[in-house]
Amino acid sequence: MRPALLAPALAALSTGALAAEEAAPAGWAEVSAIFTARCVMCHSELAGASKGLRLDDYAAALAGGERGAVLIPGAPARSELMLRLRGTHQPRMPFLGRPLPDAEIALIEGWIAAGLPEFPRHEEAGLPP
Repeated sequence: MRPALLAPALAALSTGALAAEEAAPAGWAEVSAIFTARCVMCHSELAGASKGLRLDDYAAALAGGERGAVLIPGAPARSELMLRLRGTHQPRMPFLGRPLPDAEIALIEGWIAAGLPEFPRHEEAGLPP
């Protein structure tokens, strides 16, 4: 390859790798951090799991609550959790707090759209982050 073309080619490759890494969906650890900060004061085993919904444990979150599943893998627009976080269904969640920032809602939405992965894609494949 000609030296004049090498730098642009390397830049394009590295930019593509960064974009793919940034686009990788969150895993449970990232989503759980949001739930811990904003949801588990009501939706945890210790708090009595309001409406039977626990968001303090991966398996419990997937199981849902008294009214069934709140997370539909691959379908954030049909997931009750997203409808409550966005205020489309009432009561909006968190019930007693400020609405989540758009960035946190987007992270949760991306996680649901990706199929609710427990671990980020690079960890599932056994690759370093």
